Amino acid sequence: MTAGNAVSGNALVGNVIVFGRMLRRAGLSIDSVQTRRFAEVLALLGFERRDDVKAAGRAVFVRRREERAVYDAAFDLFWRASTARGAVSAALPRLRQNEGSPAEARFGPDAPPGTDVTEVVDDSARIGASVQEALRTADFAGLTPAEARDAAAMLAALRPRLPLRPSRRPRLGRRGRRVAPRAMLRTSLGAGGEPLAWRFWQRRTRPRPIVLVCDISGSMERYSRFLLRFAHALARSGAPVEVFVFGTRLTRVTRELRVRDPDAALARVAGKVVDWSGGTRIGASLQELNRRWVRRTVRSGAVVLIVSDGWERDDPARLAREMAVLRRSCRRLIWLDPLAGTPGFEPATQGLVAALPYADEFIACGTVASLEHLAERLHEAVA
Repeated sequence: MTAGNAVSGNALVGNVIVFGRMLRRAGLSIDSVQTRRFAEVLALLGFERRDDVKAAGRAVFVRRREERAVYDAAFDLFWRASTARGAVSAALPRLRQNEGSPAEARFGPDAPPGTDVTEVVDDSARIGASVQEALRTADFAGLTPAEARDAAAMLAALRPRLPLRPSRRPRLGRRGRRVAPRAMLRTSLGAGGEPLAWRFWQRRTRPRPIVLVCDISGSMERYSRFLLRFAHALARSGAPVEVFVFGTRLTRVTRELRVRDPDAALARVAGKVVDWSGGTRIGASLQELNRRWVRRTVRSGAVVLIVSDGWERDDPARLAREMAVLRRSCRRLIWLDPLAGTPGFEPATQGLVAALPYADEFIACGTVASLEHLAERLHEAVA
């Protein structure tokens, strides 16, 4: 390798290292292996075509869909256009910015001394965070297809804090209030009957059952698929979860959501449900839940989540009766409404007026942030 090539290689590696640090500051999980791989790719690809370099970096650094917007913002800030058309120079620790065309952007030796990489990093982190926050607080009904995919990825990454209940079977431990004499005697047999360590019975906990009943009628079409993705995240968290959907009838979709891939799970649900985007019969659906499924799935210690906007087509008095029965059959009854978070909202529909007196909580669920908040405080539902 000639001296000139060595200088160019050093400048290339230096820029790639700074770019990797910038992505890490912006929130991406970047390691040295990815940085070295990107430098090797640029050594083969070159950096004459900006779009090719951007696509190569995206393939190396971006691992999840929601990270793409952060990467694109960071790349656009870091890749600063240069009028220089010479080779790479070792004197350039950053990329230059002027009014040149982005298509002509390249590494160059004419970087202005006032340009600070730290400012670029901070700008990228701030823009990436603002993009993520805007998506988290955006209503599901107004998302574009690309934003909907990113929101679905955020829901798939949820790790809910599950509500717990005491288990009937204790476990052995070194501390506790109840001594375990039999266990102590068994362990002391090898020492001639001398107890070597104290053993106590400790109370164990296990996840409390969760039942999610989701409205899939026409008025809930823009929200129901996101709520089913939330149900899939609950099922993947290890909790005993039962999921039902209803429009004009009640359908159990617990088995369909047991698939690891959320897209495949929703496809299986769509293949089973026949009343998607139809009318709404909340009272009749809850009556079927109470008569057919409560003893088998709900149990007395379950947390029940009902997702609906409350547009009831049948008699609201019937809905009130079934809500009263369901409330007596579970530990906690929570009503989720995607419209509850909109400014000026009032629960004025006939269904909500009839149902809310029997609900323990009324929570919004129309954004990623609201579902994240629910997943974080779900363990408090039995307090």
